Amino acid sequence: MMYEMWLQLRGEAGPRQIDSPRLGLTHNLGGAPGRCVSFVSIVGK
Repeated sequence: MMYEMWLQLRGEAGPRQIDSPRLGLTHNLGGAPGRCVSFVSIVGK
């Protein structure tokens, strides 16, 4: 997800590219049931 956001912000996402991105947000969840972690990233140009 971070890699895709990086590609979008650089304008290199090919056919998935959105017009003029300024900010990107990713949300990841992981871990075993009952021990999950959440990670949110907000990145801008």
